[in-house]
Order: sequence, then C-alpha cells, then structure tokens
Amino acid sequence: MLDFDNFINKPCVEIFGRVVTYIPANNDFDSFTIKGDFHKDYSSVNTKSSEVEISSNEIVLFVRDVSMPSYYPKANQGDFVEVENIRYQIIDIQQHIPGSKKLILHESPTNSN
Repeated sequence: MLDFDNFINKPCVEIFGRVVTYIPANNDFDSFTIKGDFHKDYSSVNTKSSEVEISSNEIVLFVRDVSMPSYYPKANQGDFVEVENIRYQIIDIQQHIPGSKKLILHESPTNSN
C-alpha cells in the first residue's frame, strides 16, 4: 500500500508549508509551532461533476497528523492558529489525503499586534 504521508504529504508541506503557531482553546495546553500548507483563498473543486465547478473559497491549513505533538495529538474545532500575526479559529476539520487533515479556518477578531 502506498505511504501517502511520506510520499505526498511530507514533500508538499516541506515545499509549500510554513511554520504557524497552534494555540489550543484549552488553556491547560501551551501554544506550539507546527508546519502546514496555508491557503487564504483555497478553491475546492467538485470532481464528481462532468463540469468543473468551484464549490467554495475557504481559508485552510493542511497539516500532517504526525506533526502534532504527542501531548496534543489532534487538532480540535475551536482551537486557533496564528499565521503572520493573524489569528484564525478552526471551525471545521476534514480528513484530507490519508495522514493529513484540512483545517477550515475563520479569521478571529483577536490578532496579536
């Protein structure tokens, strides 16, 4: 079986990824850095149609499951990520390529300026 994480996710994040700060909503956990592939205007395409339709534009961060620290092993809805001093809240988490998640983000009114 193809190792999607090492053959697809890892090279993509290494090439296109950037380091972001992950901020758990639960104050019992400290923030940490993680590398992910960030898109401010990501266009999702419906591939099940004979016509190419863009079904949505979203702010997203693709992260590898293995990038999460052992003390905080998975992303949670309601947590935050900070990219270039702009804070985004995670409003949805979707399975992406095996071994990675697509974090759907919404710009938070609380930025670190």
